[in-house]
Amino acid sequence: MGLKRVNLGWAAWDGAVKAFARAASLFPGLDSEYHIEERLSGPWPSDGPYLWLHGASLGECRMLLGLAHALKEDLPHCPKLLITSQKVEAVSFLRDICSGVAEVCIAPADIPSALNAFISSVQPLGLILGENELWPGYLSTMSKISTRRNIALVSGRYRRSMPFLDFSGMGFASLQTSADLGRFSYASKGAVPCTMGGDWKLLNWSRDGGLVCVPENTTVDTVFLSFHQEEMDAFLAMAKDSVDKGESVVLMPRRLSEQGVFRKRLQDSGLQVVDYPSVQNGAVSIVGRFGLSREILLKSKSAVVGGSFNRVLGIHDFWEPLRMGVSTCVGPYSKGHENVVSRLVSMHVLAQINSASDYLRRRRPSSDTVRNCLMQEKKKVLNSYSLLLNFIKGLL
Repeated sequence: MGLKRVNLGWAAWDGAVKAFARAASLFPGLDSEYHIEERLSGPWPSDGPYLWLHGASLGECRMLLGLAHALKEDLPHCPKLLITSQKVEAVSFLRDICSGVAEVCIAPADIPSALNAFISSVQPLGLILGENELWPGYLSTMSKISTRRNIALVSGRYRRSMPFLDFSGMGFASLQTSADLGRFSYASKGAVPCTMGGDWKLLNWSRDGGLVCVPENTTVDTVFLSFHQEEMDAFLAMAKDSVDKGESVVLMPRRLSEQGVFRKRLQDSGLQVVDYPSVQNGAVSIVGRFGLSREILLKSKSAVVGGSFNRVLGIHDFWEPLRMGVSTCVGPYSKGHENVVSRLVSMHVLAQINSASDYLRRRRPSSDTVRNCLMQEKKKVLNSYSLLLNFIKGLL
């Protein structure tokens, strides 16, 4: 009787969500921005079966794209790969760079009707979840289509989950830290084989040998990576300090739609603004498209990581500048990666400042310290990746 009530409640929820979403999709502006109808009924690829990889936004999906490249090289008879994301802008960006590696589409809504339509079309062999995408409907639906455990979590970050989350379909989990591993093991009651595998944003770097080279011929004194509008005041203070010293500054906004806001505030503050790829001493260069972080870091002396100067934002990928040998600084907050950031700061791998006023006095971590830390991370990542390959081979 209890199970019947749950099923009836879930069906009612499914109907309510569909009704609300379809009503919202009638407004062209909302549907064009959020792709509501597409989340409910596709279209999704219909030439499966696929191995399904899912991430929340661009950072997680870039990690999954790296994983897709690795699987194509290392997995005999690798199946077709499909990457889904919750974020429309991530899907648009990924479609431009995934050709020949993976199909890309918007993720299905986490309701039974959308998931059933998605499963029927895609015919997934298994589901690889990135970081913390433990959607209850995804887990329960995948567990019902196979007698084998067909779900894995990679590069996992785990705080908490809904008490009724069904872990029975999960056959592998790689968590970023020992704290994540402990919380996940407790929540799943030890039923899921899991390991501490580090951050898989380092996966392809690790597979390529894990070299850390300090950039040469640098033209950028400081790049501000993935800064949000909510961090505007802190950014302006730091940029002004750099410009007053005659340094060259590059800003990569987290959201391209916020370029104009940053430009206006910089100009209103009396700072000279140019458009990247132009870089000038005593000026701020604004980046106008995604996909240029590697190019910019190759000519940067230092990096300041966005998402860390506002309490409620999630910190950007600090591993990217670290693995490229760029002296890296974060602000006082590290939502989503508190344990890792705290450890790296205590090891003097990351510099941390408590406020923008401390920017010019920030410490510059030594390249040897960073290199030694990254070698430890490389071992964890490669070991956990090997375990995932064995898990996937069991599905094929």
